[in-house]
Amino acid sequence: MQGLLVTLIQCSISMTLITLVYAAIQPLLSKRYAAKWMYGMWLLIAAGWIIPFRPQIDQLNFHVSIPGNPVVQSKLFMDVSDMGNTQATVLLWVFAAVWGCGVVSVVLYHALRHGRFIKRVRRWSEPVIDVKVLGILDRVRSELRITKPIGLSMCESITNPMLVGFFRPVILLPPMKLSDDALSLILRHELIHYKRHDLWYKAMILTATALHWFNPLVYLMAKAAAKQCEISCDALVLQNADHQRRVQYGETIIAVVRNRAKLRTALSTNFYGGKKDLKNRISFIMDQKGKKSGILLFCLALVGILWTGSALTDEANADDPQTSIAIETVTWSYDSDSHMDNEVTRLKESLRRYANNLNSSHK
Repeated sequence: MQGLLVTLIQCSISMTLITLVYAAIQPLLSKRYAAKWMYGMWLLIAAGWIIPFRPQIDQLNFHVSIPGNPVVQSKLFMDVSDMGNTQATVLLWVFAAVWGCGVVSVVLYHALRHGRFIKRVRRWSEPVIDVKVLGILDRVRSELRITKPIGLSMCESITNPMLVGFFRPVILLPPMKLSDDALSLILRHELIHYKRHDLWYKAMILTATALHWFNPLVYLMAKAAAKQCEISCDALVLQNADHQRRVQYGETIIAVVRNRAKLRTALSTNFYGGKKDLKNRISFIMDQKGKKSGILLFCLALVGILWTGSALTDEANADDPQTSIAIETVTWSYDSDSHMDNEVTRLKESLRRYANNLNSSHK
């Protein structure tokens, strides 16, 4: 338990640094790199929050000789360690209990909220039976090479389109009239979410927030990842699109998200993210500049995550009293043996000199 909690805290600290750095430089990077890579960076960071273990870099240990009786000194450190371990154990279990209650609370909150959402959606939804609308869905699904059937329903209790369902995905549409082109763009947007498995990525991000609920930066990461998810999805919808198509898509988004979302869940796609986010999305939609691939950036981020976590782990091990005591005890034992070997050598030399003197006297 102690090792798990210490590792969790080290992970939280290291990922806080990574999240702050990436959040600060993202506006600059987004002007040069493709949106899907910027989204992939947030997913990599989310995975770093979830996976606490980092490879450790072995370092050379320099043993310092400490004079004195090794038995007495070892006993002294053991007594101090025992006194500290009693208090540390109590604090450890208190922290574990608080952390565990927090994790359970976050999980239950989102589980109950999602359950109420699904129950309400089922109550107020009706499957779309319009042949024309279903034909548009099938056409877009074929263009994206999606073979699995995707449900389509009209829901009275929502104001924005969304995709729900991990195993039985359904696209929910609000009760509003849409042109065929606008409907095609909306369905393409939601089907891209499905094709990229964004609902599963949202579950991964939610897991990170549950494990690190005590760290405010994990919520910043989750919010930023959700924003970038929609922007990257817009970019794929408008891939190779001309200016007129982009204007049409922007007008469709504005028309659909005119009313703020009233019913939401963390485990569904979010077409609307607020007025500020909408302005950013429109700006990215109208941006037709070519963007670079972010493979190198992605690799650098991975190295940074591994290195930061490894550095903190090595620092913690260096400051661990139990490790220091163990090293010192081994060092004393080694020094004691060396001292005994020197004494034995001196005794042998004295014995040899005594024997030589005795032989000389006899002669």
